[in-house]
Amino acid sequence: MAIGVVPGSSTAHNNNDSESESCKTSKTWQNLKDTRISNFRLKHIVSVLVCALGLMMILITIFIIILSVRGNTTSKSTNVAAEESMLVDDSGNKPKLPGKVKLVSRLEWAAQPPVEPATPLHTSVPYVIIHHTQTENCSSQAQCVLQVRFIQTYHIESRGWWDIGYNFLVGGNGEAYDGRGWKSEGAHTSGYNAQSIGIAFIGTFDRYKPPERQIRACKLLIAKGVELGYIKKDYKLLTPRQLQTTKSPGDALYEELKTWEHWAESP
Repeated sequence: MAIGVVPGSSTAHNNNDSESESCKTSKTWQNLKDTRISNFRLKHIVSVLVCALGLMMILITIFIIILSVRGNTTSKSTNVAAEESMLVDDSGNKPKLPGKVKLVSRLEWAAQPPVEPATPLHTSVPYVIIHHTQTENCSSQAQCVLQVRFIQTYHIESRGWWDIGYNFLVGGNGEAYDGRGWKSEGAHTSGYNAQSIGIAFIGTFDRYKPPERQIRACKLLIAKGVELGYIKKDYKLLTPRQLQTTKSPGDALYEELKTWEHWAESP
């Protein structure tokens, strides 16, 4: 008996195989598509999380900076208030100023050695003459030392003097700086150098007066000079504008000095 081939059976089988392969391919592409979508979503989520974390770190940093600035401001305000409270007694009056002022030595502010030997100053002197340096103000020892060194260089190289011209300088940080000192004649006020101690406020005080700690440093320095016998007890407090053609020590400081105990309208 001859075995016959069912018509169309081979074609049907091939069609089924093609449909199966097509279905597999479709599923593979669908899975690949789903995988790509999932990976994209995952990357997107990771990117969003990284950005959020970065933003959070920036906000935390800003918050820390704000707290730090507020803390420094509060500390400075407290220190200034404490300094100012030392200048006023219970009755609201400014008493005599007990205490000490820090004197920064020439070695500490890295002074150049004098070009020539100093001219001795015969003490006790009858005058204290207050100047301003007409430079930038300073509020820290580093800033004040920079200004003092600049002033010495200017006086030696531009003015042709043998050293810084002032006997002392006082800074906005409340410290005094040794110039020519108590025993050497200054070069600050022509005609009066041999009978005075010249003290310069570091800064320019045409519109604004110096901070209280700078004023206090000057008063303590003068009191120390009287105590040591370098300044007469009945000394006169003067400014360069009373003795020569200049605006030093600036309008604001000049008005402040007129309220001091030893102020004199003329020599």
